[in-house]
Amino acid sequence: MKPSVTGYIFAFLFLLGPCAAAQSQAADENKLPARRPVVYVMPNALAGVAGSDSGVIVDSAHNGKEPQIAKIYQELQHHPECKQFAENMIKEKADYLLLLQHGGGKGNRWAVSDKQGNVFASGESLLLGNSVKDACLAMAKDWQSHGS
Repeated sequence: MKPSVTGYIFAFLFLLGPCAAAQSQAADENKLPARRPVVYVMPNALAGVAGSDSGVIVDSAHNGKEPQIAKIYQELQHHPECKQFAENMIKEKADYLLLLQHGGGKGNRWAVSDKQGNVFASGESLLLGNSVKDACLAMAKDWQSHGS
């Protein structure tokens, strides 16, 4: 008995299926991942004349305590709201600069700016983790509207 045309088509698709799936998987692997915005945590604030190289360093510590830079990076890595960001300790590579001042029991104040130094969000919260989360939400909103 001769196989029908439908049988040939079915056999062809059956044999072609794994090849098409492999090509689709290879194409997905060759796609470049979306670039993640980079965050730099500022150890201190700079004050001075705009465009001047003579900025004055203003310590962001409270009552002589060191800023909690490592803790802030840890919070950035652990909060789900911050997962889309890449943390970096080289300021020149950053898309966003995060300044977070520990208030010594009075809460934390934060501000975020773009790499040109334009502050676009700020706030405060009692817990360090909430301040980091809020800053990430502000950066995510900015990245969606202005990001690369």
